[in-house]
Amino acid sequence: MAYDVLIIGGGPGGYVCALRSAHLGLRVALVEEKELGGVCLHWGCIPTKALYAATRLIHQASTATEMGIAFAPPSLDLPRLAAWKESVTARLAGGIVDLMKAANVDVVRGRGRLIGPREVAVSTGETLRADRIVLATGSRPIEINGFPFSHPRVWSSDDALRLDEIPQRLAVIGGGVIGVELAAIYRRLGSDVTVVELLPDILAALGLDRRATAVVKKGLTLAGVRVLNGVSATSFVEEEGDGLKITLSDGTALAADRVLVAVGRRPNSSDLGLETIGVEPDRRGAIPVSTRCETSAPGVYAIGDVVPGPMLAHKASADGIVVAHAMAGDAHAATPAELIPQVVFTDPEIASVGLSETAARAAGGEVAVGRFAYAGLGKALGMRETEGFFQVVADAADHRILGVTIVGAEASDLLAEGVLAVRHGLTLEQVAETVHAHPTLPEGFHEAVENALGCGIHTVKR
Repeated sequence: MAYDVLIIGGGPGGYVCALRSAHLGLRVALVEEKELGGVCLHWGCIPTKALYAATRLIHQASTATEMGIAFAPPSLDLPRLAAWKESVTARLAGGIVDLMKAANVDVVRGRGRLIGPREVAVSTGETLRADRIVLATGSRPIEINGFPFSHPRVWSSDDALRLDEIPQRLAVIGGGVIGVELAAIYRRLGSDVTVVELLPDILAALGLDRRATAVVKKGLTLAGVRVLNGVSATSFVEEEGDGLKITLSDGTALAADRVLVAVGRRPNSSDLGLETIGVEPDRRGAIPVSTRCETSAPGVYAIGDVVPGPMLAHKASADGIVVAHAMAGDAHAATPAELIPQVVFTDPEIASVGLSETAARAAGGEVAVGRFAYAGLGKALGMRETEGFFQVVADAADHRILGVTIVGAEASDLLAEGVLAVRHGLTLEQVAETVHAHPTLPEGFHEAVENALGCGIHTVKR
């Protein structure tokens, strides 16, 4: 059967592209070998955030006595928690299936592989043809030497999110987003957690200012997570019972019951048949594309984790929208990487968009920087969430906002105003002149903007 558009991969890039393409009047088929929603919905973003919210209740209950409220120590029903987490993903996945049916998108179950510029072979034996093809095959966890995922005591992030057990001692290799998020979750669940990071600091790949990562690292430490920077894990041996002895690059050893390898993800570009259309991935496996996500093969597009850039679900979805409109004749460029918001669900949360102060100064221009601490907000005090700060970076000449960083409670939600400001080039004055409700957390962004202008009401002038 022939289609206008054929998409391989039903994750947040593929299914969004399919729906928008159908809305624009194109006849669409989507090939997916697993569940619609992809890694984000089933083995990443959604289950991680569900567990983040659930385990945060444990911390809140344990510290409520300072408000005069006492709870009995919580008991953990692991199978029930796992079932609840699965119910969240199942409900969302069911919604995607319904949307596909309503949009008349043909969902083909199986693994798709290119066999030419306009043809895809499905593992079921079917051959599909389309005028345009979109590769949205996502990514997979990276395996490192000495720690094979085939070993029952070595976990990938997929394994960790199954919630089969809570190890007494968990070693996390990798201090990036996945590593620190799962470290925080398992610490709340009762594991003794150690994070091993080769680089000098955690979250180093995000390009954040040091003061931002310092607050998050402090939060992990206060929660009881041990963070080892500047070392790597080289090998492990099994000990009697259920334990492991992990050898570190500095010659020391780390005892653990399970080890979670979270050093990043690799694009799923192998065995896609790219050679049949003359496309070669880069050394990381990413497929090179234009600013409109088109590969070097005319009519073949690639989006999301399988192309260069941040591996984020919302970036993949944005790519999918760009491609859908391009295929319908309404072409516009994808959003630049620096305008893609990024969020880390630690305690406190960290969220940013645009340039950090360090990056802005390195670019050579004069900048104006404003900050405001969570501890200065009445709402934050009432919530017992005083750790963190709001930061805004602007061009010193025209006051155009270049970057926003928020570290603290609900930073993931609070960043939206900053994303709009950076994306549309709003000035400090435009935000400062906008009345923010009181008492709320978004007041912190307003206060940081006024601080950058030198007219902050609740900031001591120096």
